[in-house]
Amino acid sequence: MEIRVDLSELWGQVNRLGTQVIEFDWTAAAQLDPIDVELQDGKEIALKDLNVLNGLLSVHGRQVLLYIPDQFSPVDVVQGAPEKGKRFHVADCKTLSEMRSKGRFERYVVTNNLSGVFKITGKNSCGSHEVLDSSLLVCKNCLEKLNYQNYCHDSTRPHIWTRFAIAEFFETYSTIFRHLPQRLSQSLGNTDYSEDWPKISAEVRRRCRFNCDECCVNLSEHRRLLHVHHLNGVKSDNSSANLRPLCADCHRKQPMHGHLFISAGDMKMLIRLRREQSIVAADWKGVMGLADLAVHGALLHAQQKGFGVPIIEYEFINDKGVVVADVKVAWPEQRIAICVSDAPQIANWDMLNPVEFIERFR
Repeated sequence: MEIRVDLSELWGQVNRLGTQVIEFDWTAAAQLDPIDVELQDGKEIALKDLNVLNGLLSVHGRQVLLYIPDQFSPVDVVQGAPEKGKRFHVADCKTLSEMRSKGRFERYVVTNNLSGVFKITGKNSCGSHEVLDSSLLVCKNCLEKLNYQNYCHDSTRPHIWTRFAIAEFFETYSTIFRHLPQRLSQSLGNTDYSEDWPKISAEVRRRCRFNCDECCVNLSEHRRLLHVHHLNGVKSDNSSANLRPLCADCHRKQPMHGHLFISAGDMKMLIRLRREQSIVAADWKGVMGLADLAVHGALLHAQQKGFGVPIIEYEFINDKGVVVADVKVAWPEQRIAICVSDAPQIANWDMLNPVEFIERFR
């Protein structure tokens, strides 16, 4: 049973008192749930027990990736040249579908470890069996399935493939899973802040009156969702020209920020505030700035296919003026919508998840 607690009144009291809120790195928080420990270490699984959510792989409400530890090539060769190893999977791509249909028996392992290091097994170049830690490369069919970073249409496909980062990928879809990935033994985020950083960041927030410098949402009543971004990535450089106040969503969309995970609840709050403050997208650039990262692949595909500018976070309102449903993206004239949770039943509308949208309009 999932317990939902509304802490908005408590946060309201914190904000009225002017208390300094310290940013909390959710991914560094340890969890004692045994499944989190198993997934960090790698958990063997049968393909039939793997869940699929919006085309993504999932176990117990947690996003995972899947790989086969047993290698064809010598394991020491794979360790030195990961492109010679088996690919790992992040989506329910055609490769996994073929494995299911052929009833292939393999030792599949799922994990949500963000390090990019996998335990591979097999014979080494000398013929001896060995277990090694090694990098592996992502499956290209998975990237195509999701149109990840516009993989289907971008001329730099090889670059998107080789520079793929697991943490950045998981960050992209963090808002649609019940549980954020856990790091039980190490922190991926850089902690090289200066000792006076809390005071400096608080002053930056006050100076901008708690407005995001990108999407312009006002967070005076939800100050914990306003971050301060270091433009050059050097966290010890606190010069005023290097600091930019950004909401949590705009912050995670900055380059090289693959460690900023947003919960579904926080994203929902930002969406509500933007709507209440009449912050809308007038063009495709604005659409990509306001849309949840989880639907970026579908939106980039829509743009390539000639779709017009959609409405972000569209609400369905009945004759009494009551909101009966909402979706991530909608084209009202075509009656097409993209959603990432259970699709609402609206007459004469096509309700598609991001993968279904890409496949429908391929």
